[in-house]
Amino acid sequence: MTTAVTTTVDRADSSEAAVQERIARLEHDFGDLDDPGNPLGVQQFLAADAGRRLLPAAERLLDAFGLNAEFVPGELGGRLDRLDALARVLRVVFRRDAALGLGHGLTSYLAAVVVWAGGSARQRRDTAGLLLDGGRMACAYPEPPQGNDFLRNRLTALPDGTGHRLSGRKEAVNNAGRADALVLFAHTPDGLSAFLAPGPADAAGRGREVGLLPRRPTAGVRGCVIEGLAFDRHPLPAGHLLGAAGDGARLAERAFPLTRGAGLSMALGCADTALRTTVAFARAHRSRSRASLHSARTRTALVGAFTDLLVCDCLSLVATRAAHVLPRESRTLAAVAKYLLPTVLNETMDDLSIVLGAESYAPDGSYGVFRRTARDLPMIGLGSAGASASRAVLVAQLLRLPSLTAAAATDAPAVLFRPFDAGLPPCRPEDLELTSDRDSLLDSIEAWARDADGTASGGRSTYRDAYGGAPAEAAAVLVAHLRALRADCAELAARPAGHPVSPRAYALADRYALIVAGAACLGVWRHRPPGGFLADPVWAAMTLTRIAGRLGTRAVRPPASAADHMLTELLHRFDDARSYDLYSTAIGR
Repeated sequence: MTTAVTTTVDRADSSEAAVQERIARLEHDFGDLDDPGNPLGVQQFLAADAGRRLLPAAERLLDAFGLNAEFVPGELGGRLDRLDALARVLRVVFRRDAALGLGHGLTSYLAAVVVWAGGSARQRRDTAGLLLDGGRMACAYPEPPQGNDFLRNRLTALPDGTGHRLSGRKEAVNNAGRADALVLFAHTPDGLSAFLAPGPADAAGRGREVGLLPRRPTAGVRGCVIEGLAFDRHPLPAGHLLGAAGDGARLAERAFPLTRGAGLSMALGCADTALRTTVAFARAHRSRSRASLHSARTRTALVGAFTDLLVCDCLSLVATRAAHVLPRESRTLAAVAKYLLPTVLNETMDDLSIVLGAESYAPDGSYGVFRRTARDLPMIGLGSAGASASRAVLVAQLLRLPSLTAAAATDAPAVLFRPFDAGLPPCRPEDLELTSDRDSLLDSIEAWARDADGTASGGRSTYRDAYGGAPAEAAAVLVAHLRALRADCAELAARPAGHPVSPRAYALADRYALIVAGAACLGVWRHRPPGGFLADPVWAAMTLTRIAGRLGTRAVRPPASAADHMLTELLHRFDDARSYDLYSTAIGR
């Protein structure tokens, strides 16, 4: 049974000042992760992880903060107004523990967003009330046919005259046993349908007929309680159907743009902690040590990781804000984030582990958090909306690319790239399932590259003045790869009718994702705020040349001064306890 939480929930305030205040309050309440006297410090989180549980004190803190209000739209009494703001608040939690972020946060959001996307007015009110009272939700999204153990993960719901009878099982659902409400996708005679049902922890006991399967221990996010669900003609009255019968696939399509990009954006908090831990390790070593900051290898790894986090955050920013600004393109942009970010972040962890050496395997102590983070990060990208499903979305976009309307003269909306701009239109879930006739980021790259080179206005580029042309050259690399991609996609789309897509399309999906990431970085630079780190061309030089390298063009390199500048910023943020993303947020104070 769930105990109602007594907390004061601040109603939605969409201003950037309100978002920053909530983040600062949550950071202050968590305190310094590295403080040995902090009851919410790293050793307490590691001990909870070893015991395969979430840290109780951390869960109590999140309940008192009213974290669930972040998942509830403002018109229903919560604080959910902007997807990028939601992700930033949850980064605070993921910075401490990925299992806590998933088990006490993201899992409920993944379920609730389906209700926001297609539930009735009553279902939306009831769900909002449950979450604002501190309740939890879980969701069993549909599995792809090629998924592991598919037949044992299938739910069916047959009409019984008053509603449906649910049968089948789902082998692994996060928070299944602790959920007050479940969002379930089941096969019905009308097709895939979605249902909102009481969970096993429902306070009124209406979920008592739900069968729980034994907990499945996991290699990562060990504090999450992963259990299965079993149903045998479980009654689902008519009021439990979400949308119309057969609407399940459509509701899932609406939900994915709201979950793919946001979930990976939250995970940047994990990578932030890993980088901070590695910087602390390097600083603790003598100058003659290969792990010290005097080592070129160490400096390169740290600057590369910082640069990768900025690339990931630019893409996360675009993917989350697109749901508001470019809803018809948000499905593709969210899939790019879901596809690319896990690869980049896992490679970043590998590079940092070389600096830490044997300490990267430490189960506890000062550097134990690194091992836990490296183990947990891959788990965040799993699920039915994981890499394979996201790649399928990208391949579909590649096949459409030759027929899309080119609108190079029209820039993608500036608000898409402004991290501190709260002026977003409301998100309309019904628009998320529609397809667009253009690809705004690709259509903007050539004009932005000309601007970076200084040729658009006939003047000298700030890029060239500061960094010897490396950023402009990297932008030109994006243009060259984009032109080659368009030609390859035209050939791909011209395949004879009925022929399967060439395996080459998967390689093109990789290239497409990197080009979009480069466009995101270029867009954030183009629409940068007037002061601070983002106004400095060094980060644009480093991110664009980093992406050019991933595209296979190694000849474009920024001068050593750019890397030195980035290292100075990285160490300043370490000393000043600030995050390594676009926002440079004060942490743990």
